[in-house]
Amino acid sequence: MKRKQFLYRFSIVLGISLIFFSGGNSSRADAASASRADVASAYNYGLTKVKGPGPNSEVYTVSDAVDSAISAGLAEIAQKGPKIDAWDATCLVFGDRITDSQAQYAYESILKNNDFLSGGSQGLNRISDVSAVNGLVAIGKDPTNVNGKNLVANIVKDANNPASDYSIVNDLEALSTGSYGQASENARTSLTKKLIGMQDQKTGLWNGLDKVDYTARAILALSMNTNQPGVADALNTAVKAVSNHFYQKNGGFADSSNTMYGAENAYNDVTMTNALASAGVNVYVPLKGKTDYIAPVQRALDQHLVSAGNRAMLIQQATWAFEQARFTRNGGKGSIFAFNQTDAAKHGEIVNIKDAAITKKRLIIIDPQATAAAKSDALNLVDKILVKYVRKLRADSTSSAAIADRAAGVKEFNNVTVSHAARATPVTPPTVTNNNVTVVNNPASSSSASSSSAATSTSSSSSVPISTPTVSGKPVKKASHRSIVYALTTVKLYRSSNFTKSNLTKTYKKRARINRPMFLVISQQMNKQGHAIYRVKDMNSGKTGYTLSGSKYFAHAYYSAKVTRIKVINPKGINEYGKVNLTSKKRHVKKNASLSVRKVVNYGLSNRMQLTNGCYITANKKLILATKIKKSSQNTRPSTPTATTTGTSTSTPPTNSGSTATTTTTTSSKPTATTGTTTTTNNSPSATPTLPVALTNPVALTNPVTPSNDAKTITTTISIHADGATIASGSIKVSSGASAFDALQAFAQQQGLALTYKGSGATTYVTGINGYNAGPAGTMTGWLYSVNGTEPGSSMGAYTLKDGDSISMTYNK
Repeated sequence: MKRKQFLYRFSIVLGISLIFFSGGNSSRADAASASRADVASAYNYGLTKVKGPGPNSEVYTVSDAVDSAISAGLAEIAQKGPKIDAWDATCLVFGDRITDSQAQYAYESILKNNDFLSGGSQGLNRISDVSAVNGLVAIGKDPTNVNGKNLVANIVKDANNPASDYSIVNDLEALSTGSYGQASENARTSLTKKLIGMQDQKTGLWNGLDKVDYTARAILALSMNTNQPGVADALNTAVKAVSNHFYQKNGGFADSSNTMYGAENAYNDVTMTNALASAGVNVYVPLKGKTDYIAPVQRALDQHLVSAGNRAMLIQQATWAFEQARFTRNGGKGSIFAFNQTDAAKHGEIVNIKDAAITKKRLIIIDPQATAAAKSDALNLVDKILVKYVRKLRADSTSSAAIADRAAGVKEFNNVTVSHAARATPVTPPTVTNNNVTVVNNPASSSSASSSSAATSTSSSSSVPISTPTVSGKPVKKASHRSIVYALTTVKLYRSSNFTKSNLTKTYKKRARINRPMFLVISQQMNKQGHAIYRVKDMNSGKTGYTLSGSKYFAHAYYSAKVTRIKVINPKGINEYGKVNLTSKKRHVKKNASLSVRKVVNYGLSNRMQLTNGCYITANKKLILATKIKKSSQNTRPSTPTATTTGTSTSTPPTNSGSTATTTTTTSSKPTATTGTTTTTNNSPSATPTLPVALTNPVALTNPVTPSNDAKTITTTISIHADGATIASGSIKVSSGASAFDALQAFAQQQGLALTYKGSGATTYVTGINGYNAGPAGTMTGWLYSVNGTEPGSSMGAYTLKDGDSISMTYNK
């Protein structure tokens, strides 16, 4: 009896210290790469407090914080390279990130580290078995035949006579990953019955040295067997018991009755969060409606568990806990480890193939040599391939089949080619002389689709002056295409970009400002019907889909202008906080209160306002109303600079850009025309060409794109794309007769974009937008523009807009 009691206690201590097999590897990666730092930054900015899931919650970024945390965890796991193990592979599969080489690393790790497969002695708690089975199924391997060995049969053998209480939950988890025959099903039924029988009838918990950990593991195992008798009642009782006995105000879990093993710790927090989510609990919100408590997933976020430097085991457990939480919140049922019951891996492969299709379509759209007809044919083919393989994936019954089908679909995408138009015969452009300046235009070259009529000036003669745009200063951080908007009127959400009645998933009726639905804009594109559309995610339900874009339907949900005073419009009021992440509450402010604002502070996808008293509040337009906005004192419109002896002028973008574009011109006494390029020369050495500069006195400037009250105005929509993402999109009103470049300038000022350019009128050339700058001559790197889907044969400065025109700017690498 004493020996059995010793083994029991030893097994529990061992289980607590190990929990899962992969935790033994505490090695960390070397210095983080730039991409990993970007992910970590995204993860950190999303760590914000929420008080509840209601429509008037102050912060809407918890869902995005979880997504970013998953990305951060996967980035850390990927750094392990050949050291990737079974649990790493499982995380990568559910995060839609696994590669063939990572799957192979995991497989080799399983063969080496599983006691049964490697020929070693079995551990008391069967920890290596549950990790091995999960990892094998995740990468599409059959655990009943691993190099001729049947790992499932070995687990069934132990399940019929469990070595310890921990081996009961471990064996049950392993056997519940799939269907492995009658012997396995019999063992699952027996283990489930035993586990339910071990539940304390008074407390609803499972007893042990560490009640929190073992109760969480029991809930997880039972959540994989909800079809078994008595499981539903046992889970309901357990969830209530956890909320009553373990749930802490800070969102974590602890057993106050056990001073030695019951203290809160990060491992128990994520294990219980994972278990509750598996049982169908929405862990994004406080349990049992306890609004003065923090949500479990928020507690896990606040602990930065997936940051570099943490133990490998903790990063793994936190990552899959976040993945489980997201899966449940998005409508998933049961544990993600129950592969064939929940189609968890299959769901990930569908996401993967859709992303691959989007990437391929972006490459087709920005192909500068493809004809419009060829692009249309290629895009239609990609859509057909996508429909074909999504149908296959939905019909797949195993994760291995889903992974294989996804790979086949991606291969078909890669085989799609686009026909290129034949190169036009070069034509010597006309030469126009005006005020001693000779300008050579090129109306019919492959670069005519650019935002100017030519690229960088070149010459084979050393006596010919060269106009060369250069960039000084540090590179600008590329803007994120993701932004949060709210609906101004009735909007409809479709499951695909094909807006048909059968694809309509939800209609959002026009609502009062404080109740407007909010969306995360994932991307913008044109659909088959020729409409500019958004791909969005409902910030409340997490539902994703497609909807019409434009200022008629949406507006930014957060203030970004220089607001100096606001009025609280939320019926429940708002809170003032001591920190920008809206923590350290200072006081509550009631509706209709007026507050003075010092500045608007960018905070990830959302903004904050710092008050004159130093406190921070939300900048959400649903909760506050700006009553006073200070006009900007800077302008970036062109002007003729004062003559200089060097012939150099600097165009400084808005202060939020962080970069400066410089254009240098050398003068000469000999005008020269060069075919296919733009060359500007001046017969007078003392004259200085007109170049863009930054102005500090906008009052003295005549603005042709800002319509007066009496002027006839037109509306145009503009979208700006780079690296396959949308930097900015929206509409702008300009005076009738304005050029496409006039509209771009006005739009850049409206959106706070850094815009650099040279020339004017027919010689206008956009050199950069938000740090995406034109490259050297001959590289074809620069900005291309189209109007209503067609590439005009003239510069932006020479193209006159019509009402309703749609301008698209695309950065070509």
